[in-house]
Amino acid sequence: MKDDDLTPYERAGRNLDEPAGWELAEAEDRLEAEDILGRIVSMALYEFGENKDEWPLALNEEGFLTALTAEGKKFDGGISIHVWPNDHPPPHVHILKRSEPDSQYVKINLKTGESDGDLPPWASQKQLRNMQGLVVKHHHLFAGWWQKNHGDIVTLLD
Repeated sequence: MKDDDLTPYERAGRNLDEPAGWELAEAEDRLEAEDILGRIVSMALYEFGENKDEWPLALNEEGFLTALTAEGKKFDGGISIHVWPNDHPPPHVHILKRSEPDSQYVKINLKTGESDGDLPPWASQKQLRNMQGLVVKHHHLFAGWWQKNHGDIVTLLD
């Protein structure tokens, strides 16, 4: 049965990015060659994909989505703090400024509270200290996001 044969409600329930949706489509003999190829591509991306830490989604080894977007919280001053779902250790957050390109971020280690890498042009040392203070103040939230997306428990070292 092709997607064109389904009602809108049935089509909405067919989520091949999740194991249950895949199994349902398989049981109903609704899998198409492009569905299988797409899942194989997702599995290959998981295994061999470059720049995975920059992706806006996370895949598991079976080619299913584990997270679609980064967790994030907005703060005064036009900044937001995010944990990417497909990021790499050590546990850290990315701090973005709304008026700047996403590639110009501040990265702060969740275990040490220290910045990692060079500061982007928009961030001063005073702003960095303020951002570090936000990370410490809201550490429980950010550490929870890291654990949810990566499985690692994170405690802030003094």
